[in-house]
Amino acid sequence: MFSSQAKQLILKEKTVLLLCQQAESRVDQLKSLQTHPEEGLTATIEHQKVLVQLHFTPEKITLNQDSLEGEIRLLKSPQFETESIVYRSLIAGWKVFLGGKIPNGALPKEVRIEKDKIYYTFPRNQLQVADALFHSLKNGSALLTNLKQGDLIVETSETLSWNDFKLQNLLQILTTKWTGVETEK
Repeated sequence: MFSSQAKQLILKEKTVLLLCQQAESRVDQLKSLQTHPEEGLTATIEHQKVLVQLHFTPEKITLNQDSLEGEIRLLKSPQFETESIVYRSLIAGWKVFLGGKIPNGALPKEVRIEKDKIYYTFPRNQLQVADALFHSLKNGSALLTNLKQGDLIVETSETLSWNDFKLQNLLQILTTKWTGVETEK
């Protein structure tokens, strides 16, 4: 759904779920990404036989010339599961001695955490959905996002029209999961 007067694009739950499936198929460590019934997304990530469950909501994306800067908010503290006694001991020690905080330098340089906020930067060409939907927005434009009950509401700082969307590219992105083959643009 699109409202140019409200500067708002609403992706319904089925579309959001298709995008989640796309993310699952493209990110090796991402085992599951689903909408939460109330707010946000739940992700299960596996790293060295440790499962991490995250409950978060996207809040803001800023479009730059070559990159996207994003901000997500954790709705719950990360939950860790593992069958390894060694890893369980390490996780318990990390929670007790470091308060569950991730030390500086442990994350990629494109990601930083401050309290319950995670900030990230990606090259703009890695997020094809943003390009298909918002390619006409000026550099520095902000997209405020809200994910409630499976529906993703994106409010832009600029007015958009149907002509601004690359609908063919969006359909190609959404159907890639079903065909299993990415076609060239």
